[in-house]
Amino acid sequence: MRILIIGNSKGTEILTNFLSEDESLLVFTTKENTLGNFINIKCDDVEELKEFALANEINLTIVADISLFNIDYISIFSANNLAILMPDSAALQIACEKAFGKKFIYRNKIKTPKFAFFEKPALATEYARNSIFPIVIKPDEHSDIQTAYIAETFGAAKKQIEKLFQNDNKKILIEEYIYGKELTYYVLSDGFNPIILDSIQTYRNELSIKDADNNDLDERIYNEIIFPTVSNLAEAGCEYIGILGFDIIVTPDNEAYLIEYNPFFKDLDIELTLKGTNENWPKLFMDTIIGTLTDNFETPFSIHKKDEYFGTFINNDDEIIFESAKTKNMLKTKLLEEGLKKEIFDEAQKMWKI
Repeated sequence: MRILIIGNSKGTEILTNFLSEDESLLVFTTKENTLGNFINIKCDDVEELKEFALANEINLTIVADISLFNIDYISIFSANNLAILMPDSAALQIACEKAFGKKFIYRNKIKTPKFAFFEKPALATEYARNSIFPIVIKPDEHSDIQTAYIAETFGAAKKQIEKLFQNDNKKILIEEYIYGKELTYYVLSDGFNPIILDSIQTYRNELSIKDADNNDLDERIYNEIIFPTVSNLAEAGCEYIGILGFDIIVTPDNEAYLIEYNPFFKDLDIELTLKGTNENWPKLFMDTIIGTLTDNFETPFSIHKKDEYFGTFINNDDEIIFESAKTKNMLKTKLLEEGLKKEIFDEAQKMWKI
């Protein structure tokens, strides 16, 4: 099978290296210094990428960099009968524009923290002044650089609001802070029937670990959050086809709040999900595109997992270290050896009860 992976992100590199380890696959990529075959074509040159795919009989193209999701690869590739894994622009709005996504969540009665959007600094500042702290402040557009900021005082909130508008953000989000365990559920969606790939726990963007099996919670999140999202998009005529992440907070009293959507794997989570899932990934991707995904699974929870694969860690050099540990104690020891601050891991350990 011949695969083309488009992107320049860390996630592009991880996906390319992972698929390139399979000797039955021939993997091409626009990302340099990977295990794949580098092609010197700019990521935004859709016509040349299409011509390359046709000339090299590419079976599957994957856009693996969310910074490129504003480019219309789908219409050009599809018009030439080239299979491509990437949601279309209409479906992507829920993940790439927080205002659209939050309104979609609220309109479909999915539980989410109280929120408000602002296009003027003065109005945002006044709203913050009258809020109960802490509050969360975010830019409207999905960004790996400008992420969520938790303000514990009005002064800190005012400073962050001013900073976001000074950085040319046209709109910002202020939402209620919900304390709890941070989870991201990743699904593959063929537009109608999502299949859960994995659930990942995160801690301060430093540590990512596979969530312990909790069938009751998984079913509740699927029924209350995941399926309503995909089915309501389909009813609106914009089927979501591809990878979709759900950032969720589970409170100590087991209430689940949907925070936002992600249009692809986070760099911190991607290899943990890929290596922790015992499936044929190219086949999963192709089944997603052609609409035969659910033919292979009895339930949305039937993905085969590798239970021994637990967690990931990002060190001070932003290099990602992946460990396949037979026990959680081995994982904890390795992470501490790699330099994770003990106080951070101790807090995470209490939260995760591991």
